[in-house]
Amino acid sequence: MTQRAVINLNPTDMLVRYKTVLILIVLILFFFFLNPIFLDPTNVMNMLKRMTYIGIAGFGATFIITLAGLDISVGAVCALEGVVLAMMLRGGIPVVPAVAIAIIMCLGLGWSNGAISVKGRIEPFLVTLATMNIFRGIAMTLCAGRPIPIRTPGFADVFGNGKLFGFLPTPVVFMIGFFILTIYIYHYTKFGFYVRSIGGNIEAARVAGIAVDRIKMIAYTLSGLYSAMAGLILAALMNAGMSDVGSDLALDAIAAVILGGTAISGGRGSVWGTLGGALIMGVLSSGLYLLGAQAHQQVLAKGIVIILAVLMSNIISRAKN
Repeated sequence: MTQRAVINLNPTDMLVRYKTVLILIVLILFFFFLNPIFLDPTNVMNMLKRMTYIGIAGFGATFIITLAGLDISVGAVCALEGVVLAMMLRGGIPVVPAVAIAIIMCLGLGWSNGAISVKGRIEPFLVTLATMNIFRGIAMTLCAGRPIPIRTPGFADVFGNGKLFGFLPTPVVFMIGFFILTIYIYHYTKFGFYVRSIGGNIEAARVAGIAVDRIKMIAYTLSGLYSAMAGLILAALMNAGMSDVGSDLALDAIAAVILGGTAISGGRGSVWGTLGGALIMGVLSSGLYLLGAQAHQQVLAKGIVIILAVLMSNIISRAKN
């Protein structure tokens, strides 16, 4: 007798699995209905360009949140990187070594977050809350609270306003590259497996012989790398190093990760979901801007959407169980 596979098309399961896509589609249709310019190709490309640094920071945050940790210092890391980079370029250091030094600095800042948390046995939220203020305070001190223009030829084109094939913004190319890198690390390496194992059950991971402290420190160092790329894009888009840039980046990145289905309690994550969550944040910002919403109104709307999305997820999950 031939057995046929039974495909389960339970609507509740479909909602749980594709809720991020559903929210994204609803928002796109909503803003298109209110203003058809929303789906104009030029606006779409600008929207994608403006959400790339959120997506890249979100990919880094996916590792941290899967570990059941938090890193709210990413925006301050971007700000400090931009200021230091602008100062180096203004001082005559060539762009390639200046960018390399800035990236190494961000790796060090990420490592310091992990080292202080792990070695000091301090909750990551408290550590990164403190370093967020330290890093941004250093940035403000270095530039005296004033933007430092970046006039180096080609920098803005490579990291901010350039286009590949004449239509694809270079920040989107970088985001795609980091997305592929994150997919590989998260799903196809021992490190990604260890991250998921530690977030799921840290004591079981220790018993299994996983070097928990080392994995955590690597994850925060990796977050520094993602912050470095996000900071380069922000500096290129602004054409300056600015101490106040990225003030909402950490919260936007965390929101993207949570909207994408990564469990705040750790152990379960989705890189594809993070990309969808970043797109949701980009759609919200672009749509509200076209509708004439002020900055404070955009922040309010983002908060409401995040709450509603999490409530919807919890309701669907309870209905499933």
